[in-house]
Amino acid sequence: MKNNDPLPLEKNFSKIRSILFPIHKKELRKFLPLAFIFFFISLNYSALRNLKDIFLLKTSGGAESIYYIKLFGVLPVVVMYTIIYGKISRMFGRDGRFNILVSSFLIFYALFTLILFPNLAFFSLDKFAATMNVSYPTFKGLWEAIRYWPLSLFYINAEAWGTFCLSVIFWTFANEITSVKQSKRFYSFLAIGANFGLIVAGTFLKTFGDRYELMLWLVLILGILLLVVYNVFSRDIAKNPVLYQIETKKKKKKIKMSFKESFAFLTKSKYLACIAILVMSYGMVISLFESVWKSQIKKLFSQMPDNKNLLSDIYANQSILIGIITVLMIFFLSAPIMRKGWRFAASLTPIIAAMLSSFFFIFLVFDKHFEGIAEFFSTTSLFIAVIFGLINVVFIKSAKYTLFDPTKEATYIPLDETSKVQGKAAVDGVGGRLGKSFGSLILTFGLIPLGGGEIDNVKQYIIFFILAIIFIWIISVKNLGIRFEKLTEEENSKKKEEATKSA
Repeated sequence: MKNNDPLPLEKNFSKIRSILFPIHKKELRKFLPLAFIFFFISLNYSALRNLKDIFLLKTSGGAESIYYIKLFGVLPVVVMYTIIYGKISRMFGRDGRFNILVSSFLIFYALFTLILFPNLAFFSLDKFAATMNVSYPTFKGLWEAIRYWPLSLFYINAEAWGTFCLSVIFWTFANEITSVKQSKRFYSFLAIGANFGLIVAGTFLKTFGDRYELMLWLVLILGILLLVVYNVFSRDIAKNPVLYQIETKKKKKKIKMSFKESFAFLTKSKYLACIAILVMSYGMVISLFESVWKSQIKKLFSQMPDNKNLLSDIYANQSILIGIITVLMIFFLSAPIMRKGWRFAASLTPIIAAMLSSFFFIFLVFDKHFEGIAEFFSTTSLFIAVIFGLINVVFIKSAKYTLFDPTKEATYIPLDETSKVQGKAAVDGVGGRLGKSFGSLILTFGLIPLGGGEIDNVKQYIIFFILAIIFIWIISVKNLGIRFEKLTEEENSKKKEEATKSA
């Protein structure tokens, strides 16, 4: 038995088993705890993501408040958390990093559940918001975000949970205990489990309706279960290291760059700049599209105040449908599409976004022409617009998870080691940050003031921004595809030459 492979595995899987569940029995000791940890984190993320929007859409600030919070709250707090996370990692190691981070979030959610949320009227800054709304009405969304500062804090912490618990600490932990060979079989099925988390979260929200305190308690209970499973698993790893031993890998030096250093690095490489544009483009498109969709939800809610479960049903359906559609796409569409080539697969997400966005905005602009259809279904054109927007968001995000993310990650493969590590750090530093904040910047300092503080008044302009960004996105896919195919061919040629020489 080789030292780096202490677990003798069963014979190779059958063709059907390799598709349905390519995990060996002896690997379940590692796979199942990882799956539960990822499931709990994803379920909580979906629950928090739904609640953060629902809370703000029920206030007078509505959709406009969300984008002020993203720009002035989420961005600086995530930067601050990143610095704190780095210090915690150096001081306390893997277990300390996980426990401290998760526990800090749970402490806030407990404080919110027990004190802030039940006493929202007491903590609201009504006089300040009323004064500022009179003096500067075009920034109503900002003043309402400050009025309901407990809800704004909840929004910020919900976003931070997705950034750090879902994207950082889980995958850092998984990469530390999973070999490269195992990851090829483990990770796709972990992702499927995460999408089931979306479905379960949506089902709970649909069941609880407007009893949001039950969803908050669910978040706390799942967070506690997450800590229990993680610590039992981690102790088992420490007690039985041979059962979790992985292949020896040369540890890569993690490179962290400031925003300025990241931008300077990207300007030196058109290849990496194209990847960054892809990341930024998706972030801006989904941000701008959702701003209009959420403004329609807010308008519908204001017209149907007696329907207490309206927001819960909309967001519950979003979670359930994204989970189902993503899983179906992974099993039935992802592989056939990928076989048609990188450029084809990478182009589908912006094409889907362009088509669906165009249909949605055409419907909004010419909504009066669809009143006959609405009457036939005994509803309103506004309700149809909200449902149509929901379907669009579901398919755009599902395409992102199944096509955009895999094709983006594939572009790093043919790069040399230095460019691979530094390039990813630079793309995350520039593309990741700007993609999430630039859409909010366009709205908060450009379009929302132009519309007198209302997104609905400038929806006809937003579609032109979306289509312009998608056009740049598609051009970047084309340019990156040419470079990617060239680098891949060069890499394959080198491997053939090396194989010939060694033979």
